[in-house]
Amino acid sequence: MIVDDEKPARTRLLALLEQRSEIEVVGIGRDGREAVALVRSRKPDLLFLDIHMPELDGFGVLREILPDRPPVTIFVTAYDRYAVRAFEAHALDYLLKPFSDERFEVALAHAISRVSRVLDSEAPVAPDSQPLERIVLKAGDRVTFLDVKDLDWIEAAGVYLHLHIGEKMHLYRSSLTGFLQRLDPQRFVRVHRSTVVNTARIRELRPRGHGDYTIVLHDGGELVLSRAYRTQLERWLRQPI
Repeated sequence: MIVDDEKPARTRLLALLEQRSEIEVVGIGRDGREAVALVRSRKPDLLFLDIHMPELDGFGVLREILPDRPPVTIFVTAYDRYAVRAFEAHALDYLLKPFSDERFEVALAHAISRVSRVLDSEAPVAPDSQPLERIVLKAGDRVTFLDVKDLDWIEAAGVYLHLHIGEKMHLYRSSLTGFLQRLDPQRFVRVHRSTVVNTARIRELRPRGHGDYTIVLHDGGELVLSRAYRTQLERWLRQPI
């Protein structure tokens, strides 16, 4: 979510965020009161928040939305004198206008990492429950159902996942760790920091050197099995057929 009383600032932030396929802008606010209403109704994971705004400033916004869990917040302001106060309010970062694209990317990468950790910590862990069998995807008024067994592989993309089925890719909001906890561990195995594979889709393993392997899928697609996750795949290979 973006909140700033200056239209040029809102427009620039929106343009930068729309370049990232894993990010969805769920709201744009023009003042502090509107910000509070939007945060409460749309519950964003990440908030770009101006400090100087009419009626209610950025610090007031954060006070208003407590005790609810506030979104990860990056203050965006033309005033450097509030930096210490911003971090006392537990802001993740402080972008001083005018900022470069490179400085923005550093702040965004930090924010995506923090949001992913928050999602992981909030993911329900229910080891005795049945593995997830179907996924519900919503896009506007359209609802799509996917059978989990049809997934070829899953790729982490910030706070979203890319679900690959053949040549199609579906976007699903979740952390990789949290989603993996809901899948059948005998079928889905993590093979890389950002990749999970459906073992039923593996056709071949080819050594790459230095302990890494290339995973060849049934359709000829290739993934990397990193040395750090090789033990997990070897454990699956040892399972009785």
